[in-house]
Amino acid sequence: MEPLNRRQHGVLLLILVPVLATVASHVVFYRRFPWQTDYQFPIAYFLTVSTVILSCWSVNLLIFRLLDRNLPFSYNPARRIGRQLLLGGFATLLTFSVVFPNAIRLYTGFWPNAVQLTSGVFVCITIATLVNGGYVGLYLLEAFRLEKQQAAENLNEKLSGLQQTTRPVSEAAVLIDFGARQLRFRPDEIAYFFSTQGLVLLVKTDGQQLTTHYNSFAKLENQLPANYFFQLNRQFIVSVQAVRSVQDDSNRKLIVTLTPSLHKNQPEETVTVSRYRNVEFRKWLQQLAVG
Repeated sequence: MEPLNRRQHGVLLLILVPVLATVASHVVFYRRFPWQTDYQFPIAYFLTVSTVILSCWSVNLLIFRLLDRNLPFSYNPARRIGRQLLLGGFATLLTFSVVFPNAIRLYTGFWPNAVQLTSGVFVCITIATLVNGGYVGLYLLEAFRLEKQQAAENLNEKLSGLQQTTRPVSEAAVLIDFGARQLRFRPDEIAYFFSTQGLVLLVKTDGQQLTTHYNSFAKLENQLPANYFFQLNRQFIVSVQAVRSVQDDSNRKLIVTLTPSLHKNQPEETVTVSRYRNVEFRKWLQQLAVG
């Protein structure tokens, strides 16, 4: 797995190489700038730095791919990063020692002097460190994203299995207070409860909405079987049958999709679960799966 596809990698090279080569050729080697008299663009140094960057970049990328097959980040992150820096640094210096003097000779007609060699080593190590660090950072972000995606897929598979196997029994029927009367519901008839402005709505699996006598979840929550209902937040207590999908959001929150929707013009209802309830929700699903 690489954090950048072939097209993104090509675009990055097209942007970074000219920029880095322009800066390095002016600041480190030529040391003259457009606003100064007798300035000429240092094309020879520009081509030299570009050649060195491309060469070192290619070698480091090859090492990255080799290590990715033999020592992935998921196996031992600290060891992988250390090995990456060690081998990448050695390969960078080796590539530089071969490419840089030959590039200088090719583009200027002269072999580099000691000052140019020293400056070149500094530039090469700096650029290689930045590129390697950035690439490793992108890789870790991509690995983290895929891990979250896999966790969400596993959670959805678990939900699907629960919805297919969960069968409430008659003893689990729930009495709901509607003021002058009480009605008995099987858990599989109830999709969820929605609390808003001092009212609690019971939303049935067929979409019918009933206004209960409750003004909060305080009394209602204790009447519901814990193996079937879970309070996602201050507004929703949901049954396992109503949850259609779960996906990770930013800051460790969850986005839970419910059916039916509160609004007739929408096929589904989307609910955000805080990172604190996120943990409890996962535990609840795990307990249901084990049970």
